[in-house]
Amino acid sequence: MNKLLLFSVLALAAVLPEIVSAATEIPAVVVSAARTEQSTLTTPASITVITREQIEASGARHINEVLRGQGGVQINDLYGDGSRATVDMRGFGDTAGSNTLILVDGRRLNNPDIAAPDLNSIALEDVERIEIVQGSAGVLFGDQAVGGVINVITRKPGALRHTLKLSAGSYNTLQLHAMTSQALDSGLNYLLSLDARESDNYRDHNEASYLNGFGKLGYEYETGSVFGELQYINDELNTPGTLFADEVSADRRQVSPVYADDFSNAKTAIARVGLVQQLSDKWSLEAELTGRDTNGEFRLTSIDGTQDRRVVELTPRFIGFVPAINNTMLTLGADAVDSEYKLTTSFGDQVNDQLQSSVYAQAVIPATEVLDITLGVRYAEVENDLQDTGTFATYPAGIQIDDDVTVGTFGLAIKATENWRVLFRADQNYRFAKVDEYLQPVDQVILKTQEGLSVETGVEWASGSDTAKLLVYQLDLDDEIAYDPNAGLFGANINLDKTRRKGVITSGHWQQTKKLGYSASYTYTDAEVLSGPLAGKDIPLVARHSVQLGSDYQLTDKWQLYGELFAISDRVFGGDFDNVLGRLPGYGVINIKAGYDYRDFNIMARINNLLNKEYSDVGQLGFDPNTFAATEAFFTSPEINFMLTAAWQFR
Repeated sequence: MNKLLLFSVLALAAVLPEIVSAATEIPAVVVSAARTEQSTLTTPASITVITREQIEASGARHINEVLRGQGGVQINDLYGDGSRATVDMRGFGDTAGSNTLILVDGRRLNNPDIAAPDLNSIALEDVERIEIVQGSAGVLFGDQAVGGVINVITRKPGALRHTLKLSAGSYNTLQLHAMTSQALDSGLNYLLSLDARESDNYRDHNEASYLNGFGKLGYEYETGSVFGELQYINDELNTPGTLFADEVSADRRQVSPVYADDFSNAKTAIARVGLVQQLSDKWSLEAELTGRDTNGEFRLTSIDGTQDRRVVELTPRFIGFVPAINNTMLTLGADAVDSEYKLTTSFGDQVNDQLQSSVYAQAVIPATEVLDITLGVRYAEVENDLQDTGTFATYPAGIQIDDDVTVGTFGLAIKATENWRVLFRADQNYRFAKVDEYLQPVDQVILKTQEGLSVETGVEWASGSDTAKLLVYQLDLDDEIAYDPNAGLFGANINLDKTRRKGVITSGHWQQTKKLGYSASYTYTDAEVLSGPLAGKDIPLVARHSVQLGSDYQLTDKWQLYGELFAISDRVFGGDFDNVLGRLPGYGVINIKAGYDYRDFNIMARINNLLNKEYSDVGQLGFDPNTFAATEAFFTSPEINFMLTAAWQFR
């Protein structure tokens, strides 16, 4: 790793002025560096910001299309519509949804159970920008912030604005988005939005119906602000499952009879209140209280069930500046997450009430005019009260499982010149076992808390709108929590022996003229088990190489063109920790978009997979129903498809 680090830094010094990537020029202030507004020049973390302008230029239809190809980010999309997509940072594959923290305005989308964060709950039209924090953030954000953090910042009300957007495209897809917002002179502000979508999707038996309603009411006054939010989501999806290789060859759009009646439906209600209060000229208080209630019904290979989760989250923090220590910025906070989970199937019930609580402190110390030092510590504890029933119950009499962990962080941010920044960061991280992971162990062995250390260094360069960056990292984990389908009688959740990720991330942007810009990114990821029976095996579903090239061209004042190439290398099939199957083939796709503006109207067309590539974004270890032998199973991805959109914005 040391040789790789030295080589990368030397190579960067030689070629950096010519490197281009998907990263944009970072605004002067971001939220995700300290859980409050802070200058990016003081944080040792590398933060990529995707702006509203970039989102619109790409013509992306779903947040997974925006994130795909960003440096250090891999998307695993089961059905190609984003409805069951996960974001992977630093190479976690199957468990990416538990090791990459997804936030919306600081609110956790991650679940207490193994279900991935619901990216479908984010209406892209409501997004102002997306902040991508590279690397772990265990001190600042706690549980599950292992590979990185993605914070989606929604649009703030301003002058009176109304928007209406209608889309139609392949697979009988229809989508409507409507929004109205305004900030009044009295200090009151509001935003209301509605997002609705119907689609047959690419696969047979993959029909989707989706409704997302969101409302926010706020009030700003001289010393602070308060807000309240309500959101309701109704997500219905038929799930066609996987196909074996011979089934893919016969008809890659078909559904296997085994999954012909499967579905996954959920209704989610979210309520949130928060405040920002200036306590003095040096100190302020920020806090949010969130309640989330999801009621789900599903059928999986003839097994019917319900899955209910209730999550209450409280996140107060004090932010202040200490003049006696060079105006050091302090963040002192506490997080509490209370989760109630119940899974009911014909095999019995699984119930877990989990309480996570933690306190943390982070200091950003301006040591000199060019050097900022970051120090931080977090103490966290978890309490589980769990029980299951039925023939295969592990804890029919119930059990209490508690644990605690302490992590720290140290970082340096050096503003070497007006255009150059040098970064170094060491951050400890952790992940408590999920509420449903405890209930499927091997021989009743209680899962240990996953703990790790992330070390990374890099340089960033910016000149006007031209940017470039290079990061080198190593992430070591002890007791990584994973699901092994070959463990136990029916598969089990296990603690792996020591695992390691190491890699390189390069990204940047070159604006050749006012009308023409180029972007590119390259990510190298090496993820493997270091010790134990699986020593030397690759982590499933992690691509070693991925690359993105893009270009945005303002053809005229009214016409805008966008194109991108995304390619990814082959991977081990999901669940195949023994690496006994073949490898899921890599692929490359081209997406293009054309947009036309006329006064308050915009007409846009986007074509995905322009060259009609047949590929699978996700594949996993399956078992032949006739021989029960391990075999390759595929989630086939859409061939060429399009979306035509007409939007109207008026005041």
